[in-house]
Amino acid sequence: MSNEQESTGGVRTSPAEGGELRERVFGVRTAVLRSDAVTGVFDRITGRERVFASVQAGFGLGWMLVFLFAPLLYIVSLSFWQRGAGGVVVQEFTLANYEYILTESVDLASLTFKNLYLTILFQSLKYGAFVTVGALLLGYVPAYFLGRTVTKWKAALLLLVVLPFWVPLIIRYYAWILVLGNQGLLVSMLGWVGIEASGFLYTELAVVSGLTQALLPFMILPIYNSVNEIDSSLIESAKTMGATPLRAFYEVTLPLTLPGVSAGVILVFILSVGSYMAPALLGAPSNTMVANLIESTFGQNLDWPLASAMGVVYLFVLFGLISVFNRFVGLDDVFGGGAE
Repeated sequence: MSNEQESTGGVRTSPAEGGELRERVFGVRTAVLRSDAVTGVFDRITGRERVFASVQAGFGLGWMLVFLFAPLLYIVSLSFWQRGAGGVVVQEFTLANYEYILTESVDLASLTFKNLYLTILFQSLKYGAFVTVGALLLGYVPAYFLGRTVTKWKAALLLLVVLPFWVPLIIRYYAWILVLGNQGLLVSMLGWVGIEASGFLYTELAVVSGLTQALLPFMILPIYNSVNEIDSSLIESAKTMGATPLRAFYEVTLPLTLPGVSAGVILVFILSVGSYMAPALLGAPSNTMVANLIESTFGQNLDWPLASAMGVVYLFVLFGLISVFNRFVGLDDVFGGGAE
């Protein structure tokens, strides 16, 4: 066989004939792919994908409508009704519930505030701020260490961070009772160094420390994620240009971890302000938080409209605080919504 010929199916063809054959095959294939039958199949597949995506979106929207927006709408409606005899709800529109929880025992002229709900709401926000600051101070260093370290034990260390999630919250708080009680571990340790103490249970310190311990992973994990995504070459470049390790941290590392810090702050603050179990188990009646007040109003006093109004006001306060936070920080940057 000469070099100027090709064998195709046992028939010798010239290069020109081979090229024409390939062009014909390509033309036939193109015609088949562009035929109505084939394009119709692709259109049906694409249409089914769009339908499937629409069904998924509709299912998610329906789930939120049934289990989130509908109950929330019912609570808002209930907050404008009244409590009748024996706890029966009277469906008559009134603003009395909001007037009671917002203006009862409030004298603006003398700046006297003895309103029970506002006092407990402020106390809840104060506890939330203390817990958030404590979790940030305790969680940043281990989160930074986990994000920057290169070791085969990294997975095990991360497991230790999330390990508390495997233990029911009530058990963790009961364990905290054993630590802070009159004969608890903390009192014993202080006694070893000559410091006498009668216990720290049923105090503000117990509530704040218990919440901080329970919510610490919610601060560590977002910060760890931000630190883990930092390009090491940026830090090395800063050091190469003469920056000390401390200056490189403040000018490079810290700004890059702010999204994780902000996410952790939001999570810990919201969860701590709305806590029910920690003040119920670790605190005294004077350490009641807004969730405990709503529960007692709802379950013990059977005043569902008033409890609903308390919940609505609480949601509006949280929404206002998050809006202010978004004004200065930007939630799109925190949760990645602004990424290109």
